Amino acid sequence: MHETAKQVFNLMFRPGETVCVSPNKFGYHSIPLENAINGPVVLVPTADSIAKRGLTFENAIERIDSDKVILCALNPIKGYRDDLSCTAFRNFLVEMDTGSIDDQLAYIKKLGMPYSAAIFSGNKSIHFLLSLDKDLPSENVYRAFSEWVLNIVTLADQNTKNPSRSIRVPGAYREPDKQQKLLEYRGVVTIAELSDWLRQHPAEKPKEKQKHTISNKVILDRIRPWVSEKLVNGIFPPNRNKQWFTIAVEFATAGYSEDDTLDVLRAYFQPDRDFKEREWETTIHSAFKWAYERK
Repeated sequence: MHETAKQVFNLMFRPGETVCVSPNKFGYHSIPLENAINGPVVLVPTADSIAKRGLTFENAIERIDSDKVILCALNPIKGYRDDLSCTAFRNFLVEMDTGSIDDQLAYIKKLGMPYSAAIFSGNKSIHFLLSLDKDLPSENVYRAFSEWVLNIVTLADQNTKNPSRSIRVPGAYREPDKQQKLLEYRGVVTIAELSDWLRQHPAEKPKEKQKHTISNKVILDRIRPWVSEKLVNGIFPPNRNKQWFTIAVEFATAGYSEDDTLDVLRAYFQPDRDFKEREWETTIHSAFKWAYERK
């Protein structure tokens, strides 16, 4: 791995953490930080990727040198690359691709945004990394910070709010003649520095999500008895997503709104390490979408 990449990795991650890296646009299982930096890098694709490529698990596993890694998930991950598998929340990405490289640098500097490193993507954009000195307490806090930053940096890609987003690895070649480069290294950004900058832009602060109250018109006697029995007895593995999906479809079919359904069902939901509230909310939303499409 290029020395500049090692410098960035040692800023972003802590000893003993596992990270998700990739030599292409596909996602792979996490590996120890030390292996990502020094190799060997073992690439284990997702089951879907293996199936789509017509491979078996054994012949799908690859081993590459660390200098072939061109992308890395922003935050430490245990498992495959997705937000639910993040084990800490400290790194943010602001991706610019509007204007020339000089224009992008000038724009960020004019805004006064604190950042840890600026990485040329090897094509037409700069990836600005914000690496905090301390971990944030939750994904919700992370997303609130990320949204506030992107509300200020309006010319940036607005789709980089999630903590498992990938950033370009400096020193690597995405194509034979396109090297990703570290343009500037500043080091850690303190939470105080980021907070002070954000407070200079109060109008861009994300609005707090308002709690929905259950409508006075909601009468739950339209729900079939098996649903109440299921909720009272509890919903346990396996297939929790499927069970919640089926229950939410019942509510949608009976004419309840998604907001009222979430408020009713939330009293029965118990988050777990591998089934967090956001995943549960996504399941309810998917059930309503499915039900509405079939009306």
